[in-house]
Amino acid sequence: MALLADFGINADDIDIPSNELEDGIYDFEVGSVYVKNGSKAHPDRSWIIIEYIIGDTGLRKSELFELPQDPENMTDKETQRLGYYVSRLVDLGVPREKVNDVDDEDLIGLRGTLQLYSQAGKGANAGKMYQNIKNVRVDKSASADSQPQPKVARKTAASNPFA
Repeated sequence: MALLADFGINADDIDIPSNELEDGIYDFEVGSVYVKNGSKAHPDRSWIIIEYIIGDTGLRKSELFELPQDPENMTDKETQRLGYYVSRLVDLGVPREKVNDVDDEDLIGLRGTLQLYSQAGKGANAGKMYQNIKNVRVDKSASADSQPQPKVARKTAASNPFA
C-alpha cells in the first residue's frame, strides 16, 4: 500500500516547493557559523560555513570557505581560498586586524544585504547551475553592541551548500 494512502492523501495536486530564489539583492541575517569537518566526497577536508537567512523567506544560503589541509605549508590555491574568507569577514564588518580573533558569536545576528547570482559550474561540475553570494554589505547603522539576538531558524529553512 502507498505511504500516503493510509492517510487519505492524494498528492497529485500538491506543488513541489522551490527553495531557490531569483538572482537579485536581498536582506539577510547571519543565522549560523560553524566548521564542517569532512563530507562523503571529501572526508579529509574542512570548511567554515556561514549561513545567511534570506529576508523573511526563512530560506538559508550558505557560503563555504575551505580550510587548508596543512596550515604550515599552504598551497597557492589554499592561500587564495583563505583570502576569500578574510575578505568576507571584512565585508561583514570585522576589522582586518581582528580577523584571527573572530568567533561565531561575533557574526551571528549581523544584518545587511547581499546579492545572489547564478553561474554554471566548471570542470567536473560543468552543466550544473550554482547560486553564489557576492556584494555582502552589513547594516552599519547598528553597532555591534546593539545587534539583535539571532532569530530561531524556521523549520522550513533549507540549506544550499555549494562548492
